[in-house]
Amino acid sequence: MDESGVRIECPTGEIVLVPTQVKELYTASPENRKSLTIIETICADGRESPPPVIICPGEKIMENWIQDNLTGAEVITVLPTGYTNKRIALAWLDHFIKHAGAGPDQHWCILLLDGHITHCQNDFVIKYHENHIIPFQFPSHLTHVLQPLDVGVFCP
Repeated sequence: MDESGVRIECPTGEIVLVPTQVKELYTASPENRKSLTIIETICADGRESPPPVIICPGEKIMENWIQDNLTGAEVITVLPTGYTNKRIALAWLDHFIKHAGAGPDQHWCILLLDGHITHCQNDFVIKYHENHIIPFQFPSHLTHVLQPLDVGVFCP
């Protein structure tokens, strides 16, 4: 699993049509964009990956943020910062346990993750051990090179 920041409303390319008499064009600064966090998980055994957890900055979810092409299994939540915290990490772990088929009476599985502070909290550690999940943390400052989601999913 891995978290990644995504900028909102930042297309990869834009075409702007302006009258020929316009000599200067001012656009919004690319640094002045909101971003959100997506927590993605992939399964190494070829099973369907659990749906993502999406963390939007703000106080409440606006109806026009939700697209018709969502499956309904995604988790969409809000935080003023738009980043993960202890509560979101525990909610993600519950989501992962549900969709990955983990549990106390299931076979043990390995979870590859980074060393984010929320992954080391006592509640998080107890929950994954109770559900037969073995955590494997990547070394600090190397997740961008070693982690499969950074290399294969978030990079493209």
